[in-house]
Amino acid sequence: MRFLMVCMQYPTEPGRSYMTTELSDALVAAGHTVEVLHLDWTAPADARLDVLTSATGVRVVRCPALALDGLGGVVRGASKFLLSGLRAGRVARRSFDLGSFDALITWAPAVAIAPVLAQARQAGIPRRVLFIWDFFPDHHREIGRMPGGLPFQVARAWEQRLLGDFTAVVCTLPGNADYLRRNWTVKPDQRVLVTPIWSDVALVPVVDRAAMRVRHGLPTDRPIAVFGGQMVEGRGLEQILEAARREKRADQLLFLFVGDGRLAPIVRAEAARAANVAWRPGLPRDDYLALLTACDVGLVATVPGVTSYSIPSKTIDYLRAGLPVTVAIEPGNDFVAELERYGVGVGIPFGQPARFGEAAARLATDPAWRAAIRTAAPRCLEEFFHVRRAVEAVLEAAA
Repeated sequence: MRFLMVCMQYPTEPGRSYMTTELSDALVAAGHTVEVLHLDWTAPADARLDVLTSATGVRVVRCPALALDGLGGVVRGASKFLLSGLRAGRVARRSFDLGSFDALITWAPAVAIAPVLAQARQAGIPRRVLFIWDFFPDHHREIGRMPGGLPFQVARAWEQRLLGDFTAVVCTLPGNADYLRRNWTVKPDQRVLVTPIWSDVALVPVVDRAAMRVRHGLPTDRPIAVFGGQMVEGRGLEQILEAARREKRADQLLFLFVGDGRLAPIVRAEAARAANVAWRPGLPRDDYLALLTACDVGLVATVPGVTSYSIPSKTIDYLRAGLPVTVAIEPGNDFVAELERYGVGVGIPFGQPARFGEAAARLATDPAWRAAIRTAAPRCLEEFFHVRRAVEAVLEAAA
């Protein structure tokens, strides 16, 4: 089959990958053809259209996003959606033989690529598949990244209208498929499928833990709980910091934060005050994964008030490094059930920071857990997080 993939993240630099590249490469490995329209959301203002071919033979057309500068946050964001979508629509028409594709694959929010979707429909692409990892704009309003009122209502009405143009929708968890059906209008002939997020599932080689800690200026005689990733809204940083505040003894669990972002100053300030909190800036990926193997437990938290469920992608990195996972999460999230089914982590309900910290300390200091996770993690990665499941969902949706 021939697939056109439209996405906002598609790294092509050596040594870098993302779920979009992994899915396209897996489809190519299965004998299919993939071409990519990369609407580059982070491109500099003076970036130009670029066409290249990846090492796996995927043709990539990189289209820089466009926005009106000098405007307020909400207005500038709206202009970026509108102008970038229009530019991507023109590029799609000029750079691809749209009528030759069997299926379009893209990700929510659909409003970001609305003109491309219109071009695909007009060209007669018979199958159009939408992956939903976060329900835009519901999720963005709930985590404080989008205002309510008229901007939200307009965005939601637009996203709902575009949702009807897809022949299949793929959600990350059964609970999110239920959320879709409860909160959005799904046509009787639209297919709703479920597949988790995916990534590289190879275990990270074990390093000299003591030497790695010395390299990063970390204590060699304390258990370490690590949070790695972007420090922005929606990552539950407040919950993790509150758990750290409940653990005040100097010889107790060290809460290590690795990464950058808008909320990093809050973490840095806490690290300057508290003996059990440390912060390190973002690292190159291989260095970050190596550092994880010198830690003892991975930390994940979502935020209260969010009505759909998520699978934080950092979980996969923790498991690849052989770390058990402690999750502070909303009740009913299918993700926790999967972690506990495979024996690789535990979930603690929101609003219980002391229990969250205690659970992390227990997993970090129990040698039986460290031994068990080395056996359980590969099976969880292979069966639950492998890109093979995403390929199966795409092929089922495109059939």
